[in-house]
Amino acid sequence: MEIREGLPDDLERLIDFMELVDNEFVPPLSLQPGGIYERVSGTLAKVDSNFIIGESNGRVVGAMGYRKNWNGIEEVLGEAYISFIAVHPGYRGQNIARLLDRALAKKRGPVWVTHVNVTTWSTNPGAYRMYQQLGYPFQRP
Repeated sequence: MEIREGLPDDLERLIDFMELVDNEFVPPLSLQPGGIYERVSGTLAKVDSNFIIGESNGRVVGAMGYRKNWNGIEEVLGEAYISFIAVHPGYRGQNIARLLDRALAKKRGPVWVTHVNVTTWSTNPGAYRMYQQLGYPFQRP
């Protein structure tokens, strides 16, 4: 298993991966503003955003999208926002989400990011469980 930053050449592979897990998000990613293509192309390998990719034998088995210096409302220096975490259904239970989260944590610190924000839909209990297992505290609205 390799965990790495996304590259511009990963665009199609990430789109295929997001289409695979699309309906596990509530609402599906394809129905959210901008859809899957805009989400990937607008985040992949940018100065302040990217994906961390988990690969096995050249296949995307997990991905985390993040944006630096953004807290969900406005730009805030020192904060990051996780916009997406998913693991391929055939690779779940192997701590891939934790490996992706740790890869982002390695970037944290006073120079890069001191706080990470996550949000999810209240209709997505699986995301709540995953984020809580990763150590992110949640408060339901």
